[in-house]
Amino acid sequence: MLPFLHVLGREVPMYWLCGVAGMLSAGALAMLRRRRFRTPADDVLHVMLLALAGALAGAKVLQAAGLVVTQGARPGFWTLASWAAIANSGGVFYGGLIGGFTAAAIYIRKYKLDFRDVTDILVPSVLLFHACGRVGCFCAGCCYGREAAWGIAFTHAPGAPNGVPLVPVQLFEAGFNLLLMAAILIFKPERRRPGLLLPLYLAAYAAARFVLEFFRGDSGRGVLLLSTSQWISLLVILPAAIALFLRRNAGHSRDGVI
Repeated sequence: MLPFLHVLGREVPMYWLCGVAGMLSAGALAMLRRRRFRTPADDVLHVMLLALAGALAGAKVLQAAGLVVTQGARPGFWTLASWAAIANSGGVFYGGLIGGFTAAAIYIRKYKLDFRDVTDILVPSVLLFHACGRVGCFCAGCCYGREAAWGIAFTHAPGAPNGVPLVPVQLFEAGFNLLLMAAILIFKPERRRPGLLLPLYLAAYAAARFVLEFFRGDSGRGVLLLSTSQWISLLVILPAAIALFLRRNAGHSRDGVI
């Protein structure tokens, strides 16, 4: 709907502005939360920076892999211009999640941090960052939804069909992330079950993403009737649900967390 802001005669992409806003707000939230877990600010900052680098790399790697599978035979796909366009796009969220988690886990293990504390600190920040990113997708017109009479028609989207009412699936996903974040911040389930937030987030998001994918309208994103993200969601839901069940039945509570 608003792919660019015009600032001092220059076009600034809204997608990247939303990404920067998401990073800053997610970082501020993590720094506020880390005091409740008595985790040093330096460690939280370093984990977040490494996770961000891993997320950027992972998002691009999975995006490129998916495009090779679905579009590798298309004429012109292997040209420099085609790959430059891929490099300038946002990437695949699940790839970013895998890359970011891997980078964070390496730091946590190397410096012997409490894995449960770090993930309980960062899960709400991940949700906030992702929500901002999906608003950026909506502004840019990427990751758009199927055609629907009740949808929203883009007028200047560089990626989505313009003038066609489309399901605002980007806003649905952003809204889900914000609602889940708000529920976590309000009810604080990690007080009674340390380490609960990561499996809770993974199970809830994977289920929601699997459903939302049916409303996506951009093509060439999967194989065998399901999208790449739906296949990943199916792989994530079961182990996350098992981990969530085990954490919910653990009897340990974290004292002093408010």
